Amino acid sequence: MLEKIRNLKVGYKLGLVAVLMGLPAVVFAFLLIQQKNQEIQAYSEASTSLDYLTPVRKAFEQVILHRGFAYLVLNGEAGYKAELLSVEPQVEAELASLEQMDAKVGRLLGTTETVRSIRTQWQDIKAKTLLSSAKESLDAHSSLSSKFLDLIRIAGDYRLIMDSNLDTYYLGNNLILQVPSLADSLELLRAHASYITSKGETSEADKNQLTTLVANARRFSDPNRGRIKIGLATAFKTNPDLNQKVGPALSTALSRIDLLTQSVIDNLVNGKGKLDEKQFFTAASDAVSSVFTLYDRIDRTYRDQLNVRVAAATNSEYINTAAVGLGLGVAVFLVWLVSRGVTRQVGAMTNLFSRIGIGDFTSRAEVLSEDEIGQATGSLNAMLDSILGLIQSREERDRIQESIQKLLEEISGLAEGDLSKQAEVTAEITGAIADAFNNMTDELRNVISKVQDTTLAVTFSANEVQSTTEHLVLGSESQAVQIVEASAAIDEMALSIKQVSANAASAAGVADSALKSAKLGAEAVLKTIDGMGGIRQQVQQTAKRIKRLGESSQEIGEIVQLINDIAERTTILALNASIQAAMAGDAGKGFAVVAAEVERLAEHSTDATKKISGLIKSIQTDTNEAIAAMEETTREVVAESSLANEAGQKLSEIEKVSTQLAEIIQSISMASKQQSRGSEGVAKSMSEISQVTQETAAGAKQAAVSIRKLGELADNLRNSLKRFKLPKAA
Repeated sequence: MLEKIRNLKVGYKLGLVAVLMGLPAVVFAFLLIQQKNQEIQAYSEASTSLDYLTPVRKAFEQVILHRGFAYLVLNGEAGYKAELLSVEPQVEAELASLEQMDAKVGRLLGTTETVRSIRTQWQDIKAKTLLSSAKESLDAHSSLSSKFLDLIRIAGDYRLIMDSNLDTYYLGNNLILQVPSLADSLELLRAHASYITSKGETSEADKNQLTTLVANARRFSDPNRGRIKIGLATAFKTNPDLNQKVGPALSTALSRIDLLTQSVIDNLVNGKGKLDEKQFFTAASDAVSSVFTLYDRIDRTYRDQLNVRVAAATNSEYINTAAVGLGLGVAVFLVWLVSRGVTRQVGAMTNLFSRIGIGDFTSRAEVLSEDEIGQATGSLNAMLDSILGLIQSREERDRIQESIQKLLEEISGLAEGDLSKQAEVTAEITGAIADAFNNMTDELRNVISKVQDTTLAVTFSANEVQSTTEHLVLGSESQAVQIVEASAAIDEMALSIKQVSANAASAAGVADSALKSAKLGAEAVLKTIDGMGGIRQQVQQTAKRIKRLGESSQEIGEIVQLINDIAERTTILALNASIQAAMAGDAGKGFAVVAAEVERLAEHSTDATKKISGLIKSIQTDTNEAIAAMEETTREVVAESSLANEAGQKLSEIEKVSTQLAEIIQSISMASKQQSRGSEGVAKSMSEISQVTQETAAGAKQAAVSIRKLGELADNLRNSLKRFKLPKAA
């Protein structure tokens, strides 16, 4: 191999050096083009995920709509049965479309098993819809909607959530996490609130359930602090053009949801008014539709961004390929041009020497360039002109021929690379030629000495650079491994922070609910305190009335005693009248009858008086017991009023603490969200650093290979110069 390289012509050697020197540029261009191809492939895979999510989104919309109608029908709202039955064929059609799409790319995305599970569970729900209770149907539908949300996450995680650009990252995040969850929560709120509106009354359990559903919806849809608003605001800040495409749909959806949730809180939870069932159902349906409209707008915008980036990456690939091709073409042309100039001039001189060797002194070499070789060719032609003028006779020609033959013998070693010899400079005509050859030999010695020194220096430097590059490769590989591990750890930390942020947001909602409950409890206790005060006053007034009744019963007893005395005196009077009638004889018989009647009347009065006396004593006894009981009740009411006052004070303190707790949890939630966004940025930065480090390591490996080849070329060049022999002094 080395012998073949050594025997190559000058033009081929120059071309080989140019190829090897241009090899790193070709490798770099290849890596750059490969990177662009990977970007285009990633965008194509993201587009595949978006295509898969289209039938998933349609089937999911119909399933949650079926859940709402089933909940209303099973709770006694038979008017929605027609809508329920009309949704089932649509669910079947959308599931069929989903299964067709899954048959194409399900194995790539890893979604096939989930789709099969969804189909099985839907068949079970469809068969048992009207045979289940409302709670059983709601639980089964909610389990199915959770599987749809999982399916969306699985399909989206394939490429959408791994996007390193902030604008498309948050678009994908809303497509696979935020907007579907909001639609699910909002549809549940529509079903529960519609059923409660149809009942016409709201229990405490209904209020708590509605408050929880509203809080779940506002976690995503709050116009200021909702997850959707925060994520898309970051995307708009990164890419302002997205605001024109997504902003109107976002504003419409958030405003409708805010009006709907506020209406539920005001009218159903706080009881400030009443809702019309049909109007509410229509408003809720419009809000759900606006959420899916927002989803479709985000989907189209994401596709537009992918198309723009694919076009940019493709154009960049074409430009890089054209630039590399143009550079290589220019390099090949320059090498060919330089090689052609050198070889043509050297060939002309070689032909001249051949003709001179056979005695043709009239031949001249064509001067094809103005470089050192061209100048030497011109000097040689001038020298031959001078020599030709000096040749006058045959003896002189013979002598010149002998001198030339001697000169050729002396310089014959030069053709074999022996530069240690010199031609003898004599007074003959060939002396000038010998002197010229000696000068040329000296120049060749200097050139070859410099080339040898340069090749030694290149070999030494190449070895040092190769050693350094190999160390750099080892360090880059180690650094790449460490960065990959750190990136994985940061990804896990980002996931944990997301979970903490979600828990903090949930805790904030619970704290708001607790604060509202504490306020309502405080108001109820205050009302209870007022009621206890009124009861105490009524009890006191009743006790006073019972006391007056006791006093009246005593007065009645005195009156009864008086009547009893009158009855006794009447009896005595009747007895006296009877005695007087007996003494009067026949004249007193009529009076005796009257006296007998008076006596019987007196006896009846006495009996009635005794009964009244017994009743009055019983009334007095009961009255005294009632007075004692009322006094005891009054004391208990006073004691309970004190306890109620203390409970009111404690609830006031609980309200203050709940307020502080809600503020603290809210600040924790905001900090967690900020930390989550920061950790996501760090994770993306670490991913980019890892990719750059891996590319650097690959480039360093390739550079080490190129430098090793450069050292081999320097060795080959030095070996090719060994055929030249230099004097010891040189």
